[in-house]
Amino acid sequence: MADVYFWREAKKEYKKLDGSLKQWVDIAVDRLSLRGSEIGKDLGNTYYAKLAGFKELKNNKLGIRLIFKPTKDGKVEIIELVSIGKREDEKVFFTAEKRRQKRS
Repeated sequence: MADVYFWREAKKEYKKLDGSLKQWVDIAVDRLSLRGSEIGKDLGNTYYAKLAGFKELKNNKLGIRLIFKPTKDGKVEIIELVSIGKREDEKVFFTAEKRRQKRS
């Protein structure tokens, strides 16, 4: 089991979502709690975002992505939710990159 935490900014994004999107995020968080970093697509570095070490879960039908960072703290796996949003114009990735830079 993994502990899942929202970064402050991601929590604000979550609160702004409508019901169907919140429902999907809740399900994704449950999946992350159960399966940890074994799920999700690995992200890499691009010219606009240095997200190596981060992963994403997405729902193409709803057009939403959840960017997260798996970390290990001893034997406990912690999943940090970084950004929640749509991919339009790579916005969710730009947002995740800005937040990553602030925490570095």
